[in-house]
Amino acid sequence: MGKKIKVVLDTNVWISIFMKKTLAEEFSKLFEAKKICVYNSEAILKEISRVLTYPKISEIIKLSGIGIEDVIKNIVENSIIIKPKHKVDIIKEDIEDNKILECAIQAKANFIVSGDVHLISLKKFKKIKIITPREFLEII
Repeated sequence: MGKKIKVVLDTNVWISIFMKKTLAEEFSKLFEAKKICVYNSEAILKEISRVLTYPKISEIIKLSGIGIEDVIKNIVENSIIIKPKHKVDIIKEDIEDNKILECAIQAKANFIVSGDVHLISLKKFKKIKIITPREFLEII
């Protein structure tokens, strides 16, 4: 595979990676092999930071021996941070999900990887395929 695959990972995927779920090892291999180019925005990073403070999640992160700051630092190190120029209002049921679409448009992403039903149900947005982490790992 010569060309890196451009991807935007939804907050729920990042959280799963850092909670040592099955995705962690497989995504780590992709990061190390530099097979994917992951894009993030300030809005996505803020959401990840907020979710990491949820009691159940912060407890699991603490038990793994890493801090919230370390998680954010790791995400930033494995991402290209961009500033989306265009707002979208596609997902009405959960308007926060639109930030994922905005980042993917700006990045000219090939994929959005998410476990969120609002995003997954779109299947595609402006030529960007929206798939689950498992589907993404099968394609890669």
